[in-house]
Amino acid sequence: MREPIALGYLLARLTDTVADAEGIDRKDRLENLEAIKGVIQGGPGANCDQVSALAPKVSHAGEKALLQRTGELIAWYEKIDVANRGHLSEVILTIIHGQCWDTTYFEEGEVIACKSGDDLLRYTYRVAGCVGEFWTKVGFTNLGKQFAEPGKASAMLVQGRMLGQALQLINILRDLHEDLPNGRVYLPGDELEAAGWDGVSLLKVQKVEPVFLKWLDQCEGFLEATGPYTESIRNYRAAFCTRLPMELACKTALSLRAAGCEAVMREKVKVPRSEVWKAMMRVGLF
Repeated sequence: MREPIALGYLLARLTDTVADAEGIDRKDRLENLEAIKGVIQGGPGANCDQVSALAPKVSHAGEKALLQRTGELIAWYEKIDVANRGHLSEVILTIIHGQCWDTTYFEEGEVIACKSGDDLLRYTYRVAGCVGEFWTKVGFTNLGKQFAEPGKASAMLVQGRMLGQALQLINILRDLHEDLPNGRVYLPGDELEAAGWDGVSLLKVQKVEPVFLKWLDQCEGFLEATGPYTESIRNYRAAFCTRLPMELACKTALSLRAAGCEAVMREKVKVPRSEVWKAMMRVGLF
């Protein structure tokens, strides 16, 4: 599984850099995301040489190096076996779809919220739920029965998707303190308005808290539903790499609930490094 997973991560990290890196305006972001999309789809004459030209515009050394080596990633993608390339194409195109929505939906200098819960779930699927499906497909393609019992594949695709969505919901709730000051409200606007939000200020916690708790409940529900997924994986290393983010997400959800909405809106709530090591020990024993 290592090669398609590693390449999938790097390609997703590349598109994420294009979508989020400071110093790149919206027009350039969208044009370069479309260029990568064209190459992944294999359109005639498609190329993304322009993506490497963005490197001088970013300050992060790792992101700069990644942009500079875009050509190597695409060459690797084109050489990988057909089955894994199909899985890669599917997941990267879905992620780009979500990133393009994110880039065009939120307006700088304005406070904008997702329209509804369906919009939020759709977004979490496009940028993370599809990754759970990708992991599952790559597992069965490359390990077969050593990954899991083939008869469980359909259920595991659903469970993998929910695990990815849960991890993204954790990110959204944990990052409220960063997103809200920038006018990016991933929580559903219709639910916030029903709680008394005026469409501008989210500083009054009582207006945000019921919505915050609803989506924290949803996240924990997803995590609980994906328990059978990790139990079904037979390969030890694949199981470890699946179970660990699930364990950390559960711990983060507990920390967010304990801290409360007001604290989460003020500062980042994170699992201490000591808890990460403990989670690794628990997963190893599991």
